[in-house]
Amino acid sequence: MMSPIHTHLKPGAHPYPHIGRFIRQKFHELHITAAEAARRLGVSTSTVQAYYKQPSLQFGIIFKLSIALNYDLLSDLISSYPPNFPVKPNEKLADLEKEVEILRGLLKR
Repeated sequence: MMSPIHTHLKPGAHPYPHIGRFIRQKFHELHITAAEAARRLGVSTSTVQAYYKQPSLQFGIIFKLSIALNYDLLSDLISSYPPNFPVKPNEKLADLEKEVEILRGLLKR
């Protein structure tokens, strides 16, 4: 029997970012070592380092990383969508933008 073709493993098959490299870069930007992330997650340093090599990680791992690091990794990932990708609008942000426009109008008077 022939093994199935895993298109998700082929380079360029999907436009998603390499999650491991994304996580490593984000840790670097936040000045968080693999050892510190591991301590906060309650896993070994080698586990965190293994994450760096993974092109994809389970949602639960990314969620736990966000909570442990007190940083919204998911929003950063959303910003990696292709241009013109329809992203669900943030209603609070839309309300604040309307309020800013009203206040700008009042200041121009």
